[in-house]
Amino acid sequence: MKTKTIFSILLLGFVAVSVALAIRKIGPQSSSAQQTVANNDAGVTATPAGLNAKLAESQFSAVYFHAANRCATCRQIEKFAHEALTPEIEASKLAWQTADFTASDNASLVDQFKVYSSTVVLVEVQDGKVVRWKNLEEVWNHISEQADFTAFIDRAWSEFKAS
Repeated sequence: MKTKTIFSILLLGFVAVSVALAIRKIGPQSSSAQQTVANNDAGVTATPAGLNAKLAESQFSAVYFHAANRCATCRQIEKFAHEALTPEIEASKLAWQTADFTASDNASLVDQFKVYSSTVVLVEVQDGKVVRWKNLEEVWNHISEQADFTAFIDRAWSEFKAS
């Protein structure tokens, strides 16, 4: 049963990546003034063109990358990740950002962070420049239980900030 579940998740991930890449290639190009990415659960809003500027405002950020249209699992990844990181966000040790990985305005960061589907990326910025990052694409492997997901995020964040 576990093998079947893992295979199903991997297959869904492959389909999500394929669809996202297709949308990114054929989707309409819009100006940064017209395009806004909103995180409904956390109440955070950022324009795609401003993601670099938003990252520069804090030494550490967690960026939830998503497509324009999100499935229930993608929304659950966002919710679980934000909830897991809330103590660090509230203590101003970590900034929370959201960004559409299919938006052309985010293409350079999407390429840099190797984003292919909904994911969380931990980013460190110094002097306004990204100095290191970690794509937590394994979030898909931990989505079935919130406690497991939270433990994964906590472990990844602890390792990231310590190194």
